[in-house]
Order: sequence, then structure tokens, then C-alpha cells
Amino acid sequence: MTEITLDAGAESVTLVAGDVQLADYRVVSDVEAVNTPKPYFHPLRTLGGATITGFAPDDHPWHHGLQFAFPRVGGHNLWGGGTYLGPEEGYKVVEDQGSIRHDAWGEVVDSGTGGSFSHRLSWLGHGGELLLNEARTLDIDVRADSETPSWILTFSSTLVNVTDAPIALATPAQRGRPDGGYGGLFLRLAPDLQADRLIGEKADLTASGGESRTLVVQAHTASGDPITLGLSFLPHASPGAEKWLYRFAPEPFSAIGWAGAYDEGYELPVAGSIEFGYRLVVLDGTVDATTVRALL
Repeated sequence: MTEITLDAGAESVTLVAGDVQLADYRVVSDVEAVNTPKPYFHPLRTLGGATITGFAPDDHPWHHGLQFAFPRVGGHNLWGGGTYLGPEEGYKVVEDQGSIRHDAWGEVVDSGTGGSFSHRLSWLGHGGELLLNEARTLDIDVRADSETPSWILTFSSTLVNVTDAPIALATPAQRGRPDGGYGGLFLRLAPDLQADRLIGEKADLTASGGESRTLVVQAHTASGDPITLGLSFLPHASPGAEKWLYRFAPEPFSAIGWAGAYDEGYELPVAGSIEFGYRLVVLDGTVDATTVRALL
């Protein structure tokens, strides 16, 4: 039997299966303020040890492995980097970046096959003002010794508006940026990781912005090793669209976003809340879509 441990410290939670560190979730970031410090998973690895995440690459230093953030929270940039000002001005770096701060850990449960942990966070504006409170829970199920070895991450979040006015969660798409609907959970993939097929529930996805509750990505690493990722919106917590924003070749980098705010964004009234739920399945090899969907 593969030994699986979930180890919590003051600044991070690590998941290890055998001699492979599958995940490191860090809540203290030393990135520059312009790139929006925020909690993130990096690295994420398959059970076979293939790294699937990239962190703060030169092309987008605000991409931090697997992260949860929005480009616009009211008048603030909580994504990092430049702000999209419209089709004529494009992206410009202006002083509007905020941060997402870890406040306190909740219960950490090591089940022996993964476990769960939670924490409270504050979404802060550029001047440090409190915009949103967040309660976030991560559940992990490692199936290292099953017929289909895999591990599954379930991400749940509730955001609450604590300002005295309605607050918008928006994307560059709402300002006219073509295929700019990124915001929510976002996976920056490892350098040179490329997709071979992106399989939706009805057909392969051939253009970013495609709609499907689940997405199966059959891919390969830079060294040619096949991996498979399964991604889904949880039915009970999927506000907005169930769309996917992705970047693969011929783009110079690879990334996938759960793009629920792709078309319209969200607005939270005073004291209003919004719930998000996502799932990620990580597997070695090329695994058929039916098998992956059963895990989702």
C-alpha cells in the first residue's frame, strides 16, 4: 500500500504519496505586489512524478500554479500584472493591484488517503482595504492503488461582500477583450505541457470559450510522457456559465481556466455571498474520457 500523508504547517500544506510530493499549497507569498500575492498550489504532480504546474513564468509572473482570483474586484485588480482598459488602450500596469491574504487555518484532517483542510482569507484592495471575506475548503482523495491510479482535488469557496456598496467580480471580457473571460480557478501549466485532445461532454473543444460542465484534457509533458487531467464545475456551486478558457499551442504557453464569469461576470450586493465549486483529477497516461468523468 502506498503511504499517503497530508502535513500542515504555518505557511503551507503538503500532500505526499510514497516518495512523490503531489501538492504543495502555500498561503504566504513573496511575489511582488504588482503580481498580486495570493495562496496557490505549486507544484502539482501526477502520482508518477510529472509536474503539471508552472509558477511565476517570465511571460506572466502573476500566474501562480493553481490559483483562485479575479482580474477585477470592484475597482481593484486581484489577478496581478496589467489591467485591461479596453480595446483601444489594451493592458497597462496601473497602481490598482490588491492581494488575497490568508488569515487563519481551520480544521486539517489527514484521512490516510488524502484528507481535507480549510482556511479563512481576506481579499484586499490596492490600499489594503477589506473587500471580501472568503471561506475556502480543499478536499483531497488519493487513489494510488486503484485500477485507475489518480488523485482528486475538490475546491470550494464562499466569498462575502463586506463593503458598503455592491461589488463586481469581472473579467477583461466585460471590457471588450476577445477571449478574455478568465477569472475564478485558473491552472497555469508546466512549460511545454501540451494538449492532444480537449474533450467536452458533447464533442471535443476546438476553441477557447467552449461550454461543458466537464473537460477531459489528454496531454503530454515536454519529455513526451502522457498525462490526463479531468476538470469540472460542481453542479451545486456553478454560478454563471460553465465555460473553459485555455491556452495551448500555437500560444507560447499552456493554461486552463474554469471560466464561469466568461460572459457576464458577477455582482455581489452588500453583505451578499457567492459560492464556487470546482474539481480537478490528475492521472498518468492517456485515460479515456468515460473513465475520467466517472471520477469527476
